Amino acid sequence: MDDRPPPRCLSSIVTFNAMKTLIIGLGNPILGDDGVGWKVAQEVERHLRSSPHALPVQGEGHKGEKIDVECLSLAGISLMERIIGYQRVILIDSLNTGQHAQGEVVTFSLDSLEDLLHGHSASAHDLSLKGALKLGRSMGADLPEDADIQIVAIEAAHVYDFTEELTPEVAVAVPKAVDTVLNFLYRSSSMVSPSGDERSDSSSKAV
Repeated sequence: MDDRPPPRCLSSIVTFNAMKTLIIGLGNPILGDDGVGWKVAQEVERHLRSSPHALPVQGEGHKGEKIDVECLSLAGISLMERIIGYQRVILIDSLNTGQHAQGEVVTFSLDSLEDLLHGHSASAHDLSLKGALKLGRSMGADLPEDADIQIVAIEAAHVYDFTEELTPEVAVAVPKAVDTVLNFLYRSSSMVSPSGDERSDSSSKAV
């Protein structure tokens, strides 16, 4: 097994709430639209680092925590191992179902699915993420509940093209996907939204 640390979009961003959050952009950045998860995660990182309105608000009694952002090409058990120790996870990935228009942003929580058969949280040679989480919990791993794992997916057909460029339909969806991830953070953290309003809400309903 390769012991080198996985490539990261950043080290960490400090926030001030009691929840540890991991944002993961999934996919392969050299396979066309399959790399959209990486691009969205990188834009989320850029926003959190550069926008003063996105910085967390420190309140009395709040504990300093971190929002970690990573870009990974993992599935199943390997992906499960990366989310140990986090209370909330946001996965960003391409979705190739043929049921949505190209570039449509779809959101759902892991517990809303019987099993995830599309994207990088399932693999033909590995357990699905839901199966891997069940296995991990049975072994005592500190893992988030399925309801606390949100998936932001972008419908994409060209996920095997050997290129680092996104198709126009998927590229134009990146800002919307970024906003969706940020809205998840604002709703469930003591953070300031881009409009300057502080929000603190534990809702995990998709936007």
